[in-house]
Amino acid sequence: MAEISQKIKDKLALLPEKPGVYLMKNSSGKIIYVGKSKNLKHRVRSYFSGTPSDNKTMELVAHINDFDYIITTTEVEALLLEANLIKKHKPKYNIFLIDDKQYPFIKISLKEPFPKIEVTRDKKRDGAAYFGPFTDVKAIRKTMRMLEWIFPHRTCNRKIPSGKPVFKRACMNYQMGKCPAPCIGKISEEDYRRIIFNVIRFLKGKNKEVLAQLQEEMKQKSAKLQFEEAAKIRDRINDIRKITFSQNMYFTDDKNRDVIGIYQEGKKAAVAILKILSGRLLNKEIYALDNAEGKSVAELTEAFLKQYYSGKSSTLPYRIFLSEIPSDFPTLNLWLKNKIVVPQRGEMKKLTKMARENAFNFIEEQKLKHLRKSNRTIFPIKELKDKLGLRKLPRKIICLDISTIQGSDTVSSLVFFENGKPKKKNYRRFIIKTVSGQNDFASLAETLTRYLKKIEEPEKPDLIVIDGGKGQLSSAFEILKKSGIEDIEMISLAKRLEEIFLPNKSNSVVLPHSSPSLRLLIKLRDEAHRFAITFHRKRRSARTLTSELDKIKGVGTETKFRLLKEFGSVKNIKKAEINDLMSVKGIGRKLAEKILSELSC
Repeated sequence: MAEISQKIKDKLALLPEKPGVYLMKNSSGKIIYVGKSKNLKHRVRSYFSGTPSDNKTMELVAHINDFDYIITTTEVEALLLEANLIKKHKPKYNIFLIDDKQYPFIKISLKEPFPKIEVTRDKKRDGAAYFGPFTDVKAIRKTMRMLEWIFPHRTCNRKIPSGKPVFKRACMNYQMGKCPAPCIGKISEEDYRRIIFNVIRFLKGKNKEVLAQLQEEMKQKSAKLQFEEAAKIRDRINDIRKITFSQNMYFTDDKNRDVIGIYQEGKKAAVAILKILSGRLLNKEIYALDNAEGKSVAELTEAFLKQYYSGKSSTLPYRIFLSEIPSDFPTLNLWLKNKIVVPQRGEMKKLTKMARENAFNFIEEQKLKHLRKSNRTIFPIKELKDKLGLRKLPRKIICLDISTIQGSDTVSSLVFFENGKPKKKNYRRFIIKTVSGQNDFASLAETLTRYLKKIEEPEKPDLIVIDGGKGQLSSAFEILKKSGIEDIEMISLAKRLEEIFLPNKSNSVVLPHSSPSLRLLIKLRDEAHRFAITFHRKRRSARTLTSELDKIKGVGTETKFRLLKEFGSVKNIKKAEINDLMSVKGIGRKLAEKILSELSC
């Protein structure tokens, strides 16, 4: 273990034997770990005595330059504070939930007179009711469609005030029976809110209450001889019953329960929560855990519970079922009001196993996604190596392109792809300096010579792609040989038949148009062409602007630059008003009038 600094030794000597939270900091003062203990003195000192229990802790200790601590009254207080600090600082060495903002919620805008129901990924404290998150996007779409038919409501962005309607026509959803059209006064605010109240109860799993109210409404409509309206309510009742019967019933009471399963594999870990609402399994939430390597499932469970239920003390479920006893179980269970249960047999044991299987499936899906993504980028590169007989895998590829109009303002571009994707910070642009007139061969030679002289190892490509045929390739390959760089290969891609030419080979290689490697080369060439054209246009525009403005007395270099930056072209300046020109620094009314007068000649 590294030598402990005097500053840390002095702090260790002053640590109290009380519960609290400790914050480890690196040399920059950044919090890198947050922990809690019922005895700060013993816990914090343990980091600096003996050998750390695992590599992760060893790495943490090596980076500790300072620490702070906060004393709390009880260990439960320390636990709550620890969870809040981890959420706030996201320390490098803590296990923490990956932000659930990526998952969608169902939002009901309760502060509006006629609340709107929509899907959002941005959960705010705005007085709206939120349900979710939904990790299955298909499930949330299905739920939204179902809500439209069973509980017709608005999904539009119209601002509908209380009282007199302000719109003349309803949208198509009204014609389709998906919206009761509050925008044109077809439903009162009271009746509309009754629908929304039923939606909320339905999403909370309180189907019995919803059915009871709908049955009462159906009776009232029938008594008033409003049989068509009564029939619509009857259909909604039947739809809700179908949904209710299709959901597995685990309890006969109306209490809510969370069933939690965790699966870990190396650095990756996931948590699945099965949400049992009013006795029925209605939703599944899945979260990824960061910094899971080297941690036990018990430690991961503890970390998850602290972060997930932090700030939810008023909405805790009746029971929290776990597949394994978490670390620091007594304190956690006290904080969670003795709601934790770890079933050993029976139906709930099966459910915790099901939750763990869901977490396992999530990890497998993530691995598969990563593999597919990797294959999409690596396969074209591997195919390119195999089909063209290249010496090594061309992970880093550059492509050159020349852009000119009749030999004027000639420029060239160089684009850089790594593992099949553009790496724009490595793009380069060149103004051709030694070539006069239109000479693509000479322009290419200048570009390549200048590039190879300044090339550094991190940016060094495996393959150079030349836009052109045999002639361009031969010219460029001579430059490459003269540079003395031997581990860069070169090919060219001819536009007409998308033929690929290799140095010192008479025959071209023609790949099928469906070939991923050919598509990669075409994408590379097109990007180089786009980049060169864009640069050429900017150069030409700047030159045109400068030449026309040079004639105007009183317009200097700085003013020309400001005009170009503000308006982009002479054409736009000609269209501008005097006041527009006067908004440019250094241009008064007289000069503005003079510019417009001179340019209009």
